[in-house]
Amino acid sequence: MSAFYALAHDDKIELLTDGAVYEDDGTLTAIRRKVWYSDKIPMAITGRGAAKAVELVAYAFLLTDMIGSVDNTIDGITKALDKLADKAAATESEPAMIEMLVATISETRGPMLLYASNANAYGLDWLEPFKLYDVGREWGGGAPIDPAGLDLSAGLRSCGVELFERMRRVSDINPARPDLPAIHGIGGHVDLTTVTASGITVERLRTWPDIIGEKIDPFRGDLAEAA
Repeated sequence: MSAFYALAHDDKIELLTDGAVYEDDGTLTAIRRKVWYSDKIPMAITGRGAAKAVELVAYAFLLTDMIGSVDNTIDGITKALDKLADKAAATESEPAMIEMLVATISETRGPMLLYASNANAYGLDWLEPFKLYDVGREWGGGAPIDPAGLDLSAGLRSCGVELFERMRRVSDINPARPDLPAIHGIGGHVDLTTVTASGITVERLRTWPDIIGEKIDPFRGDLAEAA
């Protein structure tokens, strides 16, 4: 399942990601940073789904930056998605489900959140696979939670950890394997990526005591504190 959450401001974009990589049954196999970004343009990319596929697509998106232009890179990403669609159509096997989020600052349109997936896992009427969508000022993927008491107006630094703590405690269906039982799929850590016109920073806001080789237990820290 994993999670990401992004908020576009007038002059920057804040992006939260966790670090869990796991098997279909929720067993943790690795903890890693799940944001990829350009060293030429203000663009950061994350995703959910099959971990290796997400990483490969993120790098493919970033490689479309040839001349240091966000707008041209967006055009390149659109063309890359067209090629992925053609490749998927030419294969008999169904590709592993992934979804991608691009946080960037366009030269002509300012801060933008762009979303694409290779399958309509959420049943949204408007969502067509392999198409790039401008999803507005706020977009996230993860377990549904009660947002009561979370104030996003001050930015994600102040409430991001609490947001992910709440999502982490909810077991949910993995959109890549909806046929399997719900799992706890948010773990490892919470990273805050900030995209501005002048550059990109990634900060670690919280690290959880998750153990590679075991399923994520969102209540393990509670037990340690109680002891």
